[in-house]
Amino acid sequence: MSHQGLVVAGPLGRIELTGPALASLVTRSAEAVDGVHLRSRRRLNVVVDGSAIRVEIGVEAAVGTQLSDVGESVQHSVASAVTATTGLPTQVDVTFEVIA
Repeated sequence: MSHQGLVVAGPLGRIELTGPALASLVTRSAEAVDGVHLRSRRRLNVVVDGSAIRVEIGVEAAVGTQLSDVGESVQHSVASAVTATTGLPTQVDVTFEVIA
């Protein structure tokens, strides 16, 4: 589990988004997708390289769901939320860890 924060220097001072705050944003946006749950934050990595963000997230999905559709929905939900909040392009890798 890794949660890097983001610091942006602006004309009026510094703006910081802590690692836990960014992880919380990722968690909420992933769980906004129907049928998706995070079992724990152990499989949540957020890496900020200065010009982009990469998220690796492990999720649980319901039996009978179309995994490719759910995975794309998670990618879209997380990337949209993180990019809207940070202004940085965001890549999201989804791993299904449990089908329950």
